Amino acid sequence: MKKKVKLNLILLISTAILLSSSSITPQTMAQESITIWASGCIVCNQENNYFFVNWTSTGTIPQISIFIYNLTLTTLEYTVVDGTTNDGTFGWNFPASHTLDGEYYLLVCDTSNHNVNDTRLIHVYPIQTYPPPPIPGFPVLIVGLIIGITSIIVAIPLTKKLRKR
Repeated sequence: MKKKVKLNLILLISTAILLSSSSITPQTMAQESITIWASGCIVCNQENNYFFVNWTSTGTIPQISIFIYNLTLTTLEYTVVDGTTNDGTFGWNFPASHTLDGEYYLLVCDTSNHNVNDTRLIHVYPIQTYPPPPIPGFPVLIVGLIIGITSIIVAIPLTKKLRKR
């Protein structure tokens, strides 16, 4: 029995020494994250919305996507880009046909894993298409005719009076 205890004790000590001197180091997975550090609108008005977003990322994120969501982050309102190089910056201009107006969330995420993301509140104005100034048309023509006819009606009697003198 003593031999068995000594053998178990020797095996336990040997295992402890082997494990403590081992060069095995725990491998940690690189955590992926995205952090928006700047965003905004370079030209923000109702005729033109040119936006930019800058972010930093950790881990291996080769491509990112950018979306605009409603205030509850439940409805996708606009896809800015669905897959572009993760270089830390992106700028875009809304098309004239967009209908966004008000506050929204800008979402920058890993294209392959949308759970790696960051959001930022932004304000978007509606793009208005203003019609060109009207070309003088029917109302101007009527006013011109009225002035012309009135001038003729007044001018004819005056010229007759002047000739009689």
